[in-house]
Amino acid sequence: MNQSVFAQAASPADQRYLEVAQRMQLLYLGESAGVVYWQPAGLRLYENLRSYIRNVHEEHGYQEVKSPSLVGMRVFERSGHLDRYRENMFLANQVNDDLAQEPDLQQYALRPMSCPNHIEIYRSARRSYRDLPLAFFEFGEVFRNEPSGSLQVLFRQRQFCQDDSHVFVAPDQVQAGVLNYLRMALCVYRELGYDQVEVGISLRPEKRFGSDAQWDQAEESLRAACRELDLPYREEPGGGAFYGPKIELGVRDKLGRIWQMGVVQLDYVLPERFELDFVDANGQFVRPVLLHHAVLGSLERMVGSLLESFGVNLPLVLHPYPLVLAPVSDERHLGYAKDVAKHVRKASFGRLHCEVEAGSDPVNAKVRKWKERGARHVQLLGDKELAGKPSAECAQELVRRLQ
Repeated sequence: MNQSVFAQAASPADQRYLEVAQRMQLLYLGESAGVVYWQPAGLRLYENLRSYIRNVHEEHGYQEVKSPSLVGMRVFERSGHLDRYRENMFLANQVNDDLAQEPDLQQYALRPMSCPNHIEIYRSARRSYRDLPLAFFEFGEVFRNEPSGSLQVLFRQRQFCQDDSHVFVAPDQVQAGVLNYLRMALCVYRELGYDQVEVGISLRPEKRFGSDAQWDQAEESLRAACRELDLPYREEPGGGAFYGPKIELGVRDKLGRIWQMGVVQLDYVLPERFELDFVDANGQFVRPVLLHHAVLGSLERMVGSLLESFGVNLPLVLHPYPLVLAPVSDERHLGYAKDVAKHVRKASFGRLHCEVEAGSDPVNAKVRKWKERGARHVQLLGDKELAGKPSAECAQELVRRLQ
């Protein structure tokens, strides 16, 4: 990969993770600011991250959904985003910087977030207290009209994907819902190698929806959840969203830097604006409370953080090069290596990617090439392996070793 493909990097802070991406052949950057093209190995890393966080959500009882990126404007008018967030939205068939022009509510917008969509899914059926908590999860592609000067390769883009969740809870389930999120997020960060987490609670902004009593209750619920888990936290007055306060989680890497990751927002406002309800045990209609959250936040930003924090030594569950087979001689051993690779895919049910290094380079050069890319295991295959084990048995042993 030519060094010029990283011409977008605007600051020295970008250089380390982009150099790692270059070594691992993960990314290509286009001419436009904030545009990333994922190469095959980069897409494997990206998809491994998606699979990992999808499994985490499924284990915690979330249901995955899919909703449109191009959404009718009336939904955003009702949610309040058109009023509070319009300058950051991409509106279809309208010049975004003409804020004096009234938007045509018959038109569409690219979603800047997924909460109105998930609310529409909630509204699609009558809900009972037996359904709650009801947790929706989506890999939501979102679009935000960020100023070009603020774009920063993986860390800030106009289009990115979030592990976006919305949990509809009864009023007496609020704290349990926040605790479930915090436990899930803290476990994820530990598994990905981040041991230190910084916690902040962002409080009501000056421009907001909802009563002071609702905001008092929401802010205290977030504080109580942090206290129950013995999480020290700082407070940021005015930092909340217009519909609710939030807990923000930052991870501290091995170099002592903090990366903003997860967020959970407690919302009494949107359920009211959309007139959401559920039937309680007494047959009464009750308003639910909405928890907005993400564990990783932007997947692109998370990849950048991982590359910056761990270099080529990524966690095995995410690594794009977990196993490389290097035949000693292409003429005698390449066919055997390809058979082993085929059986590795079968034995791991397609979950373990296996590269086969073909070519006439010396063995030492082959090993060095893949070690520079961070390959977790490089297996030489020569006369001894060819004579010693059938390809299927060799594959099973390799899969066991990497599990």
